[in-house]
Amino acid sequence: MELLAAFVRAVDRLNRGVGVLASAMVPLAVGLCAAVALLRYGLGFGRVWMQELYVVLAGVSFMLVLSRVHGEDGHVRVDIFWRRWPERRRDLVELAGNLLFVVPWTLVLLWSSRGFVALSWSVLEPSAQAGGLPGLFLVKSVIPLAAVLLLLQALAGAVRAGFRLAGRPDPCAGSD
Repeated sequence: MELLAAFVRAVDRLNRGVGVLASAMVPLAVGLCAAVALLRYGLGFGRVWMQELYVVLAGVSFMLVLSRVHGEDGHVRVDIFWRRWPERRRDLVELAGNLLFVVPWTLVLLWSSRGFVALSWSVLEPSAQAGGLPGLFLVKSVIPLAAVLLLLQALAGAVRAGFRLAGRPDPCAGSD
């Protein structure tokens, strides 16, 4: 049991750290977007790579923050049911939801993205636009990375729900 608790704590720490980094990309993307608009429409100056960069920052931050949001239970739920359910039913739904939906979905995402990402790496794919970002293959690599992080978080969430169902304390209680 202690090994499972350590797994949950490690995943929680990992995704919290990745979430902090991913969240820091959002103001950068917003600031860059504003700068691109000011430069382009105010001064008539524009660069394709600058436009692509704020889109990439926003996309990468979204993909990387998914696992943290899932870990903090910040995802969308049908609250009209959820709030009224007893804690045991919520834990059963959490366990089943992670194991039956999130885990298989992340495995499909991992499987389906491997050829896509491998091809991109094999040619060191740049942007399709002249003057665009040179490392599109790096951006595409975030897809399987985000899937792995979400897979780990779903497994940790299932373990956490299992602990609660077994009457054990949350492995991360008091670790904030």
